Amino acid sequence: MNQAEIKRRQAQAIAAILGLAALAVTARLTGYNGVTYVLAALEVYALFDTVVSGGIFDALGRILRLRNAKGQYKNAVVMRRNAILFQGILGLIGAAVLMTAEEITAKVFRIHYSSSILMILAPAVFLRAVSSVLQGYSRGEGAELPTAAASILRQLFIIGFSVIFCNMLGNYGSKVSRLLVQTNFTAMYGGVGVAVAVTLSEVFVVLFLALTYRGNKKNMAAAAKEGMRTTDSPVDSIRILCAGRGMSMLTRLLIILPLPLGLIFFSKASEGSDSAMTEYGVFAAGFGLCCGVIAAVVMILLLPVCGKMMNLFRKEEGRYARQVFQCGVHLGIVHAAFWTVFIAVMAEPVAAVFCGEQAQTATKLFRGGSGLILLFILSYYFAKILILMGKKLLVLGAVAAADVFFIIFVTVSLNTGKAGILSLIYGALVGMGVLSIVLGTLAYRQLKQKMDWLHTLIVPAGAASVAGLAGMLLEKLFTPHLGNLVSLIVCLAVTGAFYWATLILLRNFREQELESIPGGKLIGAIGQLLRVY
Repeated sequence: MNQAEIKRRQAQAIAAILGLAALAVTARLTGYNGVTYVLAALEVYALFDTVVSGGIFDALGRILRLRNAKGQYKNAVVMRRNAILFQGILGLIGAAVLMTAEEITAKVFRIHYSSSILMILAPAVFLRAVSSVLQGYSRGEGAELPTAAASILRQLFIIGFSVIFCNMLGNYGSKVSRLLVQTNFTAMYGGVGVAVAVTLSEVFVVLFLALTYRGNKKNMAAAAKEGMRTTDSPVDSIRILCAGRGMSMLTRLLIILPLPLGLIFFSKASEGSDSAMTEYGVFAAGFGLCCGVIAAVVMILLLPVCGKMMNLFRKEEGRYARQVFQCGVHLGIVHAAFWTVFIAVMAEPVAAVFCGEQAQTATKLFRGGSGLILLFILSYYFAKILILMGKKLLVLGAVAAADVFFIIFVTVSLNTGKAGILSLIYGALVGMGVLSIVLGTLAYRQLKQKMDWLHTLIVPAGAASVAGLAGMLLEKLFTPHLGNLVSLIVCLAVTGAFYWATLILLRNFREQELESIPGGKLIGAIGQLLRVY
């Protein structure tokens, strides 16, 4: 990965944080049951979008870059034209199918308030197909900025439009609810407002990308006149495009699949009760929000490490590349271990601050599922390394295995136990645990390296546990006097400082690591101040 691609992926991680913020806004405007109604429709939409557009902009960008590098400008023009036509037709088919399949949420998910939301989301499948091709155009010209900007703008539009349309339609839903003496219509119409916001946001994203593409169109047309005379046929172009995106699309599909399956199993086991819909909303917009934001921030820190490692491999400096890889594992565990323990021991104030009236349910989720932060970060890092090394098939197999374990565990847990919404947490822990172990084993074997358990895992885990114990005692001391929010901030500052000071005093960061990880210079400066380094 070059610096432009790293920045683009970091921007996409920021966009993911904004997407979680949009989910929190939805919870505020529609209630947690409204979040579930929206997510049921969004999860179906995500599956259709993945089948139609998954992996398109990456595959198209690689194909166009390769052809431009070889001087095959006419072939690049033909590929651009055929890609937009093919994806446009495929997007229209996907949107039409989704619009006519609105009852899927009622029959499969057993959620009767998501059908209208899904129908309004249908046009976004076509719009995403078009925007994916336009992003591929930009990547083919070596421009990562349009894709990064589009990712962030999309989420900002969604947040802004959601506030407008949720309030507008939610007020109408309140009138319907009073008339029919049914409170769920308020949440349903608020969810329709979110669907309108998502679809309208895609319109503006397409317009932004089209304007960006139009600015380079004259240069591309001039280059095409200098290219080769022979060009690929439309069939060849489509075949090459589908082959290039196939592995990425399947992997993304398997990554998304546990979300709708988990909701289907949970809804079936709870018979779609209102309390169950609220619990799932807390699971997504409360637990998912906090843990997702933390994981996304750590991912932003890990991306430069991935890029540096792959650059060293291209220069055939394998020994240094392996050292950087180990630094990335260590960095991920250091950050994730602290947050895993902190969220678990501070579950009550975290739940009270972020989930309000549903704090009791959220507390159970945070205590039982904070380990997902560590497992997700490790899985992401190992998967990214393997993909950059060209081992996409191994990642696909690992994700498939994790999905199987998730499905088996959730099904058994819901049918035989009384864990309720915690069944999804435990299933996710099992699935993500399998994924991180398999991917980690594959990554270390591919690099022919061994794990330094003491330095990389045991010391950070021990320091995080001690810091967590201190945080738990401080929480008991401060919360009755300062309240949940102030207590949470104070405990985070104190335990964070204690944790990092402990790692530095124990010389857990080697000097060569400080040169490879973000923030290494600051850690080194603090270490010198403490006369450790």
